[in-house]
Amino acid sequence: SIALDKDSLFYLNTYGSLYSINRKNYRINWFINLNQSLDDLNLGSLFFSNPILIHRDKMIISTDPYLYLINLSTGSTISRIAITSIVKPIASGQNLFLITKDNLLICINLESGKIMYSLDINKEIADFLNTKSKRISIKSLSLVNNNLFLFLDNSYLVQFTSKGKIKKINKLSGKLGTYPIFVNKSILYFNKKNNLIVLN
Repeated sequence: SIALDKDSLFYLNTYGSLYSINRKNYRINWFINLNQSLDDLNLGSLFFSNPILIHRDKMIISTDPYLYLINLSTGSTISRIAITSIVKPIASGQNLFLITKDNLLICINLESGKIMYSLDINKEIADFLNTKSKRISIKSLSLVNNNLFLFLDNSYLVQFTSKGKIKKINKLSGKLGTYPIFVNKSILYFNKKNNLIVLN
C-alpha cells in the first residue's frame, strides 16, 4: 500500500514494515514494523491490511487484529485499538467509520480514540424493514454528502446518517461487479455482466 502526503511517501509492505520516505531526496524519514506475528521470519506469513488512509496529521492503518493511528511526522503510534475492519475505514472531520467482521458499524473519535457508537447493521436493517434479522454481506462503504453508503452483495444500498441512523434502503438495478465511484450527482459501477450502471 502506498500513500502520499505533502513531502512524504508512505509505503507499507507485506511484511508489515511501514516506511516514510522524503519525496525530494528519497531518504527514509522513519520506519516501523507493525507485524506482531511470531512468524515474522517465515516468508509465507504475509501481513494483510486495508489501504493506508491519511487524515490530517494522522495515518490510519486497519489490519487484523488491530487498528493503528500513527503520527505522520514521527511514526509514533498514537493508539492501537483491537478492531478489524472488513473495508477501508473512512475519516471525516474528527470521526472514523469502519465495519467489523461481525457487521458492526463503528464510529471512533480520532482525537480521543473513544468509540462514539457501535451498531449491529443486521439488526438495524431488520428493524428498519420490520423483518427478522439476517446476516448481510457488505461490498463497500462510502461517505457521500455526509451520509454513509453501504453497498451490499445482494444488490441493495443502505444509507446511514453519520449519526448511525438508517435513512433509506434501495435496490440497485444490478449486482456490483466493481466498486462504485461517484461523479457529480451520479453513482457509477459495472455489474456482474460488465454493463455500466449509472444511478442518480
